[in-house]
Amino acid sequence: MTHTPRNEPTLNYFDIKEARVAYQAGKNVTELFRKQKGLTYNTPEIIEAAYDLQAGTYIASTKNDIHAATAYAAELASLLNQHIEDTTTLLDIGTGELTTISHTLQQLRVKPKTLLAFDISWSRIYLGRSYADEVLSKTERERLLPFVADINEIPLCDKSVDVVTSSHALEPNGSCLPSLLAELFRITRKKLVLFEPCYEINTEEGKARMDRLGYIKNIDSVITQLGGTLLDKTKIENVSNPLNPTVCFVIEPPKSSNLALSLSESHKHIFSVPGTDISMVEAEGFYVSTDTGLCFPILKNIPILKSKSAILASAFDA
Repeated sequence: MTHTPRNEPTLNYFDIKEARVAYQAGKNVTELFRKQKGLTYNTPEIIEAAYDLQAGTYIASTKNDIHAATAYAAELASLLNQHIEDTTTLLDIGTGELTTISHTLQQLRVKPKTLLAFDISWSRIYLGRSYADEVLSKTERERLLPFVADINEIPLCDKSVDVVTSSHALEPNGSCLPSLLAELFRITRKKLVLFEPCYEINTEEGKARMDRLGYIKNIDSVITQLGGTLLDKTKIENVSNPLNPTVCFVIEPPKSSNLALSLSESHKHIFSVPGTDISMVEAEGFYVSTDTGLCFPILKNIPILKSKSAILASAFDA
């Protein structure tokens, strides 16, 4: 009796072993992942894999030079202060290991009522939560709600947060900046205060680097094209890499066509099916949408709210 040999299964994943060796050698792993997939731009999967591989390094870097980290956070806080009230819901996108937002929160003159913070990498959020527990006071920790999500499809209802902030979170998404800003406009009621690299003020060497890495550019014109208003631009002085200059972009999102919705408090703090206005409720270790039959897991008290993490379970509430 003969057996027909089976083809070895091909996994649609990255070569993490090769990437780990490259990362330890000081190479840029997003470039390696693009090469592995034959792409010329960064995808959410590439960004997630690169950041997950680096989990813990931002905490180590922060602890190694706490003075530089707190000086940067102080500058961010000084610019955020004028937009934060004690009733504000603040969202930090691409929060990484919660290092920058933790030290920024410490230095805000007025603390927001709620601080939502998400990253595409569960590992970074998991390690970052421990760091936040170390450095924040009890009352500051009680304001913080970290979760896992993708900037392309944020699991928050329309106009559900007052202010959105970032620290180089949009940076690697040069190929999809318009769609990301449109998604941020969807969820934001008042202001976006984004701390992102500015291609236009960079040196020729810096521009070449940003081009090579697929970083964002022309953010001013994209804001206008989408109907937003750029209210202010301020260059940040405390930067770690002069080839990656940071600017504070203060943006007013387009006015909602539904005035009642834009002024409503009813949507605040409600998770939704990623990228939609379909709200979810927490039940038995999941966030559940009875409208769609989708469930999203909670791992070590961290909600994982990405579309690819969804489980179709329409009988859950039957």
